[in-house]
Amino acid sequence: MASRNGNEAYDFTLFEPKRQQEVPQKKSNIIELPKEKLEENRRARNNPLKAVSGFLALAVMLGIVGTIVYGQVQLTELTDQLNSTTKILDENKSVYTQLKMKSDSQLSLETVENYATQKLGMKKIEQNQIEPVELSKGDKTQVVQNGAGQDWLTSLWNKIVELLS
Repeated sequence: MASRNGNEAYDFTLFEPKRQQEVPQKKSNIIELPKEKLEENRRARNNPLKAVSGFLALAVMLGIVGTIVYGQVQLTELTDQLNSTTKILDENKSVYTQLKMKSDSQLSLETVENYATQKLGMKKIEQNQIEPVELSKGDKTQVVQNGAGQDWLTSLWNKIVELLS
């Protein structure tokens, strides 16, 4: 085993004074430009026309987005309203069907016959109560209109109605 008091784990060379080495001189990072190039590379001023046009473009886009969102909100509200109205319609159809069936059961032919015989004292028709009526084939009636008292506009109208019927 190695001794515990030894300095094998330490690098004492880090603590020794450093030798003077020649330090290379750094190059200057400054680049000299002529005045003409300097004027070309300067930052351009903000153009107020570009700022106004950018603001107007942003306002138009926000207006379009706002209109779309507003339309979607209205569409959603109308859809909810339509759904609730459809639900009420379905409920009313169901109530109508129930009332119709109740009405049909109360007004069935059998119920009416029972009411007529028991409450009103009526009887069913018998063969001896029927009297046939015969019309002769030669007898006809015809309504004659007197067209002498009508003006030409009324007669024209009557002709048109006669053609269309």
